[in-house]
Amino acid sequence: MIPWIETKQFTVDLFPNWTKTEGDKEWSLGAVTVDVPAITSRLDQLIASLNEDQWEIKMVVPLDKSLTYHEHQKVVRAGSRREPEAVLGAFGLGWAAGTTASLLVVCQRTEWLEAADYRARIDARNAKLAGVQRERDRALALEHNAAVNAKITAAQTVLDDLKTHGVKVKKSGFLRGEKFVVDGAEFTNRTEAESALRARMGELEADLAALPRQLKSMP
Repeated sequence: MIPWIETKQFTVDLFPNWTKTEGDKEWSLGAVTVDVPAITSRLDQLIASLNEDQWEIKMVVPLDKSLTYHEHQKVVRAGSRREPEAVLGAFGLGWAAGTTASLLVVCQRTEWLEAADYRARIDARNAKLAGVQRERDRALALEHNAAVNAKITAAQTVLDDLKTHGVKVKKSGFLRGEKFVVDGAEFTNRTEAESALRARMGELEADLAALPRQLKSMP
């Protein structure tokens, strides 16, 4: 027989009863109460359930909940012809109260398995882990391919525009002089612009040839 150790965790709500609601100016420390019988009943149910399935509690972490209340009065200085009205500050009393709202319970139990059953559980766990890893790899591949495809689309759009319109002429200045534009870059004469056009189209064509090779196969 081979031991198989299984662990699980869950939370148990203790449902502290806040008898006042936010905005109620009658709050006081005495208004924060906890229903002890209800908590005891819930813990009894928890213990019975764990004993039935042979779970052993290994750790209990309290999860606290707090409530604060601030009562203050704004003090305002009266204005005058020289000095406007101003807020000097806020003065008053407040309080805070806390209690355990729920428990994080970590349990463990040991089962004694035949070798075949133990191997079957190991294989099932490894298959589950492999499936999770495949899903993670697939998500990363999809994200990567989306970025590459966006680059391909952008490069193809610019290349098509350059092939269609070539060097664009832009009138500028008081004398309406000409500037020659290639993919946003401006040149003072057409010869430089046409040279830049050829270079830019070559870059884009090289990118369009290389980018598809960066796409990842889907796992």
